[in-house]
Amino acid sequence: MNRRAIRPTALTPRLLTLVLVALMLGLLFRVINIDKKVYWHDEAYTSMEMTAQRRSEVVEQLFTGRIVTRDELQAFQRFRPERGLGQLLTSLGQEDPQHPPLYYILGRFWVRLFGDSVLALRSLAVVFGLLMLVCAYWLCMELFQAPAIALMTVGLLAISPYHVLYAQESREYSLWAALILTSSALLLRALRLGTWPHWALYALSLTAGLYTFLFTGLVGIAHGVYVLLNGGISRKWEKWRMTRAGTAYLGWSCVAIAAFAPWLYFLVKYRDVLSNTTGWARESLPLWVMVKASALNFSRIFMDFDWNPDTFALWWLCIPLLILEIFALLFIQQNAPRHVWTFVWTLALIPVLILALPDLILGGQRSIVGRYLVPSFLGLHLAAGYLLTMKIEVFGAKNRKFWQAIALLLFFLGFLSNIISSQAETWWNKGISYHIPAIAQTLNEANQPIVISDDFGINIGNLIALSYRTNETVQFYLLSHEAEANVPPEQFPDGSDIFVFYMPEAERNQIQQSLGKPLNEVGWYLWKLEE
Repeated sequence: MNRRAIRPTALTPRLLTLVLVALMLGLLFRVINIDKKVYWHDEAYTSMEMTAQRRSEVVEQLFTGRIVTRDELQAFQRFRPERGLGQLLTSLGQEDPQHPPLYYILGRFWVRLFGDSVLALRSLAVVFGLLMLVCAYWLCMELFQAPAIALMTVGLLAISPYHVLYAQESREYSLWAALILTSSALLLRALRLGTWPHWALYALSLTAGLYTFLFTGLVGIAHGVYVLLNGGISRKWEKWRMTRAGTAYLGWSCVAIAAFAPWLYFLVKYRDVLSNTTGWARESLPLWVMVKASALNFSRIFMDFDWNPDTFALWWLCIPLLILEIFALLFIQQNAPRHVWTFVWTLALIPVLILALPDLILGGQRSIVGRYLVPSFLGLHLAAGYLLTMKIEVFGAKNRKFWQAIALLLFFLGFLSNIISSQAETWWNKGISYHIPAIAQTLNEANQPIVISDDFGINIGNLIALSYRTNETVQFYLLSHEAEANVPPEQFPDGSDIFVFYMPEAERNQIQQSLGKPLNEVGWYLWKLEE
C-alpha cells in the first residue's frame, strides 16, 4: 500500500467534536475582552495613520514646553473627515514607509463606519482573524484534498494563542496572515489549472500582500522555490529550460512587483526614514538570548503564558513543542506526496532562513521578531494538522491513543493560554509599552501628577498609549528633545507630584537642576521628583 496516496476521509466523532469546540472557543477568544489589553505604542500610530495625522504635527503642536492634557494627546487619534486618502498615503509614505497602506486604507473606512474607539479599531483585526480561518481551510483543501486534515489544521489555528493575540491587535498582521494563506491557495490552484485568470488572481493576492506587509516578499520567494522544486525548470537535451509553470510564476510575480511600484517610490525616496525606523532590528543580541527567544517564539503558536526570554529561566519547557514541530516536518516529508511536503517545507523554512542568515552573518534580531515569522508559523500549523490527522485516523492502529492525547494536550494548552491572556492588561507583544498599565496606576494614585517627557525615539507613541490608561488628573509637560531640558518651577501648581518618563540621564540631570530636587527611580523608565 502506498502511504503517500492515503488520505483520511473524515475525523472520528470524538475528534470532530474536539475540533468544533476549538473553533467555537477560537471565535470566542477573538472577541472577549478585546479592549482590555493596553492600546500600545504601535497601535497608537495605527490610529494616527488611519486618520491621516502626522507625527510631525504632534511634535509641532504639543512638544513645545507646556502642559497638555490627555485629551490633547488623544486628539491625534480621532477621525477627521476633512482629511482624505491622499493625505493618508502621503503622511504614511513619508513618515512610516515600512508599513504599506492597504490595512490603513481599509481602517479609515472602518473608522468612518464604526468610530475610533479601541473596541472599534481592534474589531477590524478580529474580522481578518476570522477570515484567516476560512482561508486556511481553502488552502488545506487545495494542498491535501482532505477535509479531515483541513478541519484539524483550522482547529489548531483557531485556538492558537499567537493568532488569537494578533487578531485582537489594531495592526495589519491578521490581514497579512489571511493574505498569505489566500495567495498560497491561489498559487496551488493556478499550478493545477494553468489558466491565466488563475495566475492573475495569484498576482493580485501577492500584490495585496505586498501592500499589507513588506515581508510578503519572503512568501513570494518561498512560492518560487516551491515552483522550482515541482517542475518549474526541466532538463531537455542536456539544457535546463523554464517550464510553462515556471514562466507563469515568474511573469505574474513580476506583474505583482510592478503593481507595487508606487509604494517602492516611497521606500526609495524616504530610505533614510525607513533605515531609522527599522534600525532597532539591526542591533545584535547575545546568541544565547536569540536561542531562547526563538524557542519561545516557535512554541507560542501552541502555548503562550507571557514568558519573556530575558527573565524566564524555565524557557526549556518549550523544547517538547519544538521537537513536535520538527517531527511534524519530518513526518510530512516521509508520508505526503512531493508536491505537498515541499510546499509545507518551503513556507515554514524559507522565510525564517532568509531572516536568520543576515542575523548570524551581519548581526541583528530580525529572526526573533514573532510578527515577522507568520509565514513560518502557518507552515508549521499545516505540518501539525497533517501529522495529527494521519497519526490518529490513518496510521494510528497502535499509537492512536497516544496521538489523541497529544492532540488533546495541544488544544488544552491553547485553551489555557487564551484564558490567561484574555484576563491580562498587557502581554509580551506589547513590547516597549508592556509596563504602561503599571505606570498608569502609579500616576493615577499620585496627587495632581504631571509627567515630564520629550519627543525622542518611542516617546510619542508611548505617551499616547499612556494617555489611554490615565485619568483626567494626569497632565503632561512635553519638551522637544532638540531643546534644553530646562523646566521652570513656576510651570507646576504647588503640591503636584512631578514624574519624568523615558528620558536619558543627561536630560534628567538638567531637570533636577532646574527644579532643585533629586529624582528617584520608580521603575519602568519612570522617575519621581523628591518632595
